[in-house]
Amino acid sequence: MKKILHFLSNLFLALLWTWIFVWLTDILFILLWNFDFTSAQSWQIVINYWNNGGVIKTASDITLFIALLLLPLFWYFGWRRLRKVKFLQLAVAPINMLYRLLNSGSDKSERIVIRNIKSSQQRIDDIKSELDGIKPAKNQSSQGIRSNIINKRTN
Repeated sequence: MKKILHFLSNLFLALLWTWIFVWLTDILFILLWNFDFTSAQSWQIVINYWNNGGVIKTASDITLFIALLLLPLFWYFGWRRLRKVKFLQLAVAPINMLYRLLNSGSDKSERIVIRNIKSSQQRIDDIKSELDGIKPAKNQSSQGIRSNIINKRTN
């Protein structure tokens, strides 16, 4: 079933691409060379010109025939490129753009929480206070003995 749907979608895409491609290139050919390649009358003029000994010698004639020869190649590469387009995203793009446009002016911004931002001096002070809390208190009896010894030496 999946293969059938894939085939049908590719067939629909090829038909749609063919219609758009022929329409655009026909307009381009009419504008550039005044040649409607979908018209039998234009082809009859080319056939009569060729059968009456006409020669392709001008740059315009050469580019016309090269462009006619390259049309199937351009169609094929355009169709291959079009097969890679995600049409659902393309169809939803205007809705997404409108949503972003409407929500861009709202004041609902994300909440930003900034933690632990202190100056270097505050960090140094915090570390010193933590170290002072960790140090053991000096023994008062040892301080008294040292001060007595110093007093006796000086006397």
